[in-house]
Amino acid sequence: MNKLLAALLSLFLTSCSMFDSRSTEVAFHIPELPEEMQTLEVTSWRVVVTSVDKRREFTAKGKSFKASVPVSGITAVLAYPLGQWGELKPAGFIVHGNLKAHNCMTWDEGFGAECTAFSLAAGAGSENFNFTLFQQKLLEKSEGNPWILNRDKIIYALSYGIFNMNYIKKAESHTLSLPLPGTGTWCSGTPGCIQQFEQSGGYINDLVITEGENIFINMATGEGITVYSDRLTWICISGTTGGLSGTW
Repeated sequence: MNKLLAALLSLFLTSCSMFDSRSTEVAFHIPELPEEMQTLEVTSWRVVVTSVDKRREFTAKGKSFKASVPVSGITAVLAYPLGQWGELKPAGFIVHGNLKAHNCMTWDEGFGAECTAFSLAAGAGSENFNFTLFQQKLLEKSEGNPWILNRDKIIYALSYGIFNMNYIKKAESHTLSLPLPGTGTWCSGTPGCIQQFEQSGGYINDLVITEGENIFINMATGEGITVYSDRLTWICISGTTGGLSGTW
């Protein structure tokens, strides 16, 4: 009898494993750039699809793409716009029991999906986690711009299965007047959370820099710069001037 039970249990576990490993190919639709960014030309999209046991990256050319996604479990899907400026923040979609033949990504979900992707890569991913509430709270606590949140704290808590809403905190921010030649209007490279900054007198004035990676684009020329910041220092990578750096 024990041998029979063991055999049945083995068969059950094997069938569960087979079920969990099944994937299906579905379509994901990338949102339009916001009105303020319509003049920018997106040449392609860097797509990253991450589940607990697999990470795939490929390039998409159109406004939609197909990807193979596990039929159960959690999957984070990201689409980063690419152009002459470099790479913008991504649109996102988190698969958690809401998978359809056609799935619409959003800019609002990009930050949460990126955090989820990093935690999945670390081996975490509970199906009991309320991802809908997670995304709502990210938007609520950031006043609509989750990219100003402390991403490292959120990824840490998700990865170790200890996440609660108290881990949603704003990252430290600084104000920087950046010396770059030219004039015009620059905007933050975060679709859906546009901030604009004016350039005059050889400076982009009063850039709001969040600790981590910050992207800014000249809307007239399409030039992009990236500013990396921590608690003490900042580094700016620019095609015009090369590298600039300083301290707070």
